[in-house]
Amino acid sequence: MKSALLLLTVGACVQVAQAGVTQDVLVDFDDQLGGIPPIETDGQFSEHVSFGTDDNNILMIFEGAGFVGGSSPNMLTAGISTTTDTFNGDIYMDFTVAANNLSFDILADNSSGVIAMLGIFHSGGFTELNVTGNGNFTDPIEIDLSAYSDVNSVELFAISDEFGLGIDNLAFTVPVPTPSTFAIIGLSGLLASRRCR
Repeated sequence: MKSALLLLTVGACVQVAQAGVTQDVLVDFDDQLGGIPPIETDGQFSEHVSFGTDDNNILMIFEGAGFVGGSSPNMLTAGISTTTDTFNGDIYMDFTVAANNLSFDILADNSSGVIAMLGIFHSGGFTELNVTGNGNFTDPIEIDLSAYSDVNSVELFAISDEFGLGIDNLAFTVPVPTPSTFAIIGLSGLLASRRCR
């Protein structure tokens, strides 16, 4: 009987933790040191997401996002060096906890048609999408990935836009355990330790 009660308590803990409160997160790069030319960065701006690129490129904070439709002053981009004029390196977004309600802006496109690809790793598997340019350097391409649940990673790759792309205004929600969740987990631990005696 006591073990059945313990299993029910632990099950309730898991359900409460899964149905917990969410936190809205916005990463807009505006609190980072940026410049013209851009400044190299390590991609660690938030406890909830880290950014990376492929081995041939570096991540950079570029000042001037407001000019290309982002939040002023900065955007994140990737290229072979801070002196390049082509920012076509892949940008990887890896979430520390599965994210939901995901959206971001792609900036500085000069071309129309398919200008890049997005790879989304989510609870349903992997989805690859075309990024279609609007050909207007000052209008952001708004990416809405809210249809995908529990996103672990997003990749912007195969960038063919004439001068490359940047990203800005990454917004998403992450689960946050509530104090009552911790209390229930503590209570189940006490019950488990008492059961062992």
